[in-house]
Amino acid sequence: MAEWTLQNQVEKQKVSEQDRSPPQIAEEIRALIQAGLARPGDHLSAIELASRFGVSRGPVREALRLLESAGLVRIVPQKGAFVVALNDAEIKELLSIREVLFALLAERCSERASSSDLAGLERAVADLEALSAKPDCSAREFQAATDRFAARLYKISGMPQLNQLIQNLSSGPAELFGHLAVATRDMRQADLRGYQRLLKAVQSRQGGAVFNAARAMHAEGVKRAVELSEVLPRSASASPAVLKGRRRRR
Repeated sequence: MAEWTLQNQVEKQKVSEQDRSPPQIAEEIRALIQAGLARPGDHLSAIELASRFGVSRGPVREALRLLESAGLVRIVPQKGAFVVALNDAEIKELLSIREVLFALLAERCSERASSSDLAGLERAVADLEALSAKPDCSAREFQAATDRFAARLYKISGMPQLNQLIQNLSSGPAELFGHLAVATRDMRQADLRGYQRLLKAVQSRQGGAVFNAARAMHAEGVKRAVELSEVLPRSASASPAVLKGRRRRR
């Protein structure tokens, strides 16, 4: 991945350092990542970020450590901080765990869902179908609709601990980069087909079929996101990359 720097064409808003706490800086860096100004694997220069936010490097380093604890940044000794890459071994492991937990959630819902619950899931999938047919539907809009489907599953399952585990695993890379799995209309329609298969399995109340459908849907979405993250061109609003080196993958 290319090293990432913030150039002067990005307008700097100089403020006093006491007005920028590490948590505030972390949220702004998080927003830059979410906006695509820093891609998975890109280097986050503490010097450039300090200049961007008008602070010293100390608060920036602390902000980067906060983002590392949230699973969004990897700090490599002697090299600096990098946006996590979706194909890193650690991230792949976390997503694999999330995949199994999501399948367990879906299986549990197939056992507990009432007729009213199933009707609600049908409406949620119908919403996804309508959005997938919209030429101007954005990836974020579609992702929000999939989150609403998941929220129904959380409610039906009656398993708050399992729900919390899944949501904790979704608060890092899955949350920020999940939209890459539905970035294009074709990808959204592929995602829709996965939800349709999952709904059909839940309606059948066949636990094994539900588990397999949920795992397959999750795995396919991760695969699409990883593949796109590796070829996605930088946003037009982002600064040019400086090709000084590539991060070594683990």
